[in-house]
Amino acid sequence: MQDIVQIIVNFVMNQPEEVVNAFYSYLTAMVFLVALIIISKWQGVEIANKLVVGTIRGTIQIILMALILIEIFNLENILIIFLVLTFMSFFAAYTVQDNLDDIPNSFKVALPSILVSSLSVMGVAVLLGVVETTGEFIVPMGGMIIGNSMGLTSLVIERMWSTAQKQRGLLETALALGASPVQATENTIQESIRSSLLPNLNRYASLGVVSIPGLMSGMIIGGLNPLAAALYQVLIFILIFLSAIISGIIVSRLFLKEMFNERFQLTVPPAQA
Repeated sequence: MQDIVQIIVNFVMNQPEEVVNAFYSYLTAMVFLVALIIISKWQGVEIANKLVVGTIRGTIQIILMALILIEIFNLENILIIFLVLTFMSFFAAYTVQDNLDDIPNSFKVALPSILVSSLSVMGVAVLLGVVETTGEFIVPMGGMIIGNSMGLTSLVIERMWSTAQKQRGLLETALALGASPVQATENTIQESIRSSLLPNLNRYASLGVVSIPGLMSGMIIGGLNPLAAALYQVLIFILIFLSAIISGIIVSRLFLKEMFNERFQLTVPPAQA
């Protein structure tokens, strides 16, 4: 264990000064993580283990990604850049499955919805010249779009599943009266998409007044003109909304096939008491 720590310390100390300073800030910030864990345990919110595991795994993942991005940002090979986005989409779908481990086939329906929506939106943006054809622009923007699609996909799956468990009688009545699975679950799907988009819609409405969003802040810190960063921020919000809605439509239709059989019979088990 000491050898691993020493390797990490040596690696950090050989980095530029800004990286060393960020490392010390990271270690100091662990105080907030401890406080968060204590508060969550105090309030009975069972997320302490996920917070610890998520912090460790997230730190390792994002450092590895940063090392890769150093090389990718200098690339202008669109194929390789979109292969990176494809890998990110696969991992996003895996994360959905990991968080919804009690719902069967969540990876199966999450992957195509995230992959198709995110890559198609980014592909059109690149073709139209909206986004510069370099990894420095495509990968961070694509990551934001994939992340939001992942969140919406997860919420739609969870809402559809929990509603089917809690309202089996209503769904089966609707089906008995001739409604299709799409018609029977339409309100749930619409509410799921609306709820998932609400945080971003609030940020969109208060853009530049209440807060400066992440992409704009990052670009300004990176030295980009604040006006250009502002315009890119509006652009990414539009792309996020478009990709999220496409993702919601795709995942809801695919997940219906997991909830109903060929005879339009509900296959979701009732909620456990």
